[in-house]
Amino acid sequence: MTPPDPPAAIPDFLLEQFADLSPEILREIGDYARNDTYVAPDGMPDTTKEAFALQDEETLEAVAAYVDDLAAFLEDRDADSLVDITGSPNDEEEKWGHKRILEWHGG
Repeated sequence: MTPPDPPAAIPDFLLEQFADLSPEILREIGDYARNDTYVAPDGMPDTTKEAFALQDEETLEAVAAYVDDLAAFLEDRDADSLVDITGSPNDEEEKWGHKRILEWHGG
């Protein structure tokens, strides 16, 4: 099963910030986005807090729904973050670079 599809209303730069967060932090971020709490979670990156201040209500509602779905997805797989399941976004780059170095050295 694949991770939930993010709504188009959520900017890519904001989606990237959720990849390395635990289900607990994601749920707290959902509460914060819905204004269920006015105190940002301790594990919420500062850049995410700053980005939230610039988003409209529709985007924050989309974020809340998405992070809840993502948290449920991670909990079902007993994963600590999306990166645990999908790997680092730079993994392919590193593999490609390692392969190129081996090729250059005749390996």
